Amino acid sequence: MEEGPEPHEWVEKAAEEHHHGHEHGSDARGSEMTVSAVTAAVLAVLAAIGSLLSGHAVNQAILEQTKATDQWAIYQAKSTKSHVYQVGGEIINALSVTQSTTASDSHGPSLRHFQEESERYDREKEEVKKEAERLEAESQHEFHKHHQFALGIACVQVGIILASVSILVRIRAIYYLSLVAGAAGLIWTVLGLLG
Repeated sequence: MEEGPEPHEWVEKAAEEHHHGHEHGSDARGSEMTVSAVTAAVLAVLAAIGSLLSGHAVNQAILEQTKATDQWAIYQAKSTKSHVYQVGGEIINALSVTQSTTASDSHGPSLRHFQEESERYDREKEEVKKEAERLEAESQHEFHKHHQFALGIACVQVGIILASVSILVRIRAIYYLSLVAGAAGLIWTVLGLLG
């Protein structure tokens, strides 16, 4: 069985290629490496910005959802109070029917009070419901922005990897793919900002 080259042979071959590269157009290769490195650095900055925006969007989404949950708790409390007043009114009405006519007249103001309170809580809970629904919609909107930022970050990270690989293998096509990935990441980030 034939063995491959020894590790030191790989190092010697790479050094020789590197040496020949310096003699024949090393400035062009060096500038390509510099451009790829700068591209990777710019994409890293874009990824950091996208990460901050994504974190902010998800925090806002959680905050809005928490506020919506609080509003739904208030809605439930007002629904319960309205129901208690409805039942109280029904009890007073039932007692009025079983008692004499003069006694039922004396229960009239209490019955009106229970009905008014029940109606008040019904009105108030509808306002609370609208606010809870608005907060939930805002939370969903922030989660959508977070998702777009996350897609942007993923694309930019792919661009960083491709730019780094292009430095190592010195293949222009990989460098151009890093630009495409970075541009896609930038587009997703902008869509998140506009969303």
